[in-house]
Amino acid sequence: MNRGRPKIHYDRGGEVLSIEVKRARSVDSDIQGNAVIDYDRRGNIVRVNLYRFDFDAFRKGRRVMKRFARVA
Repeated sequence: MNRGRPKIHYDRGGEVLSIEVKRARSVDSDIQGNAVIDYDRRGNIVRVNLYRFDFDAFRKGRRVMKRFARVA
């Protein structure tokens, strides 16, 4: 596994959040809803892509969750 930090890229126009966990060739993928997880030949996660990801909506939801966490 790559010991470095994951690389995160957001394509606002395409609404795709991509998280590269390690630099490797993807040979298999799992698709569940708007999420795609890519695996290398050993079964390790290479990349996670979230499609139709609205970063602004995520930020608003995160604020609500933070307020809730302070109250709870």
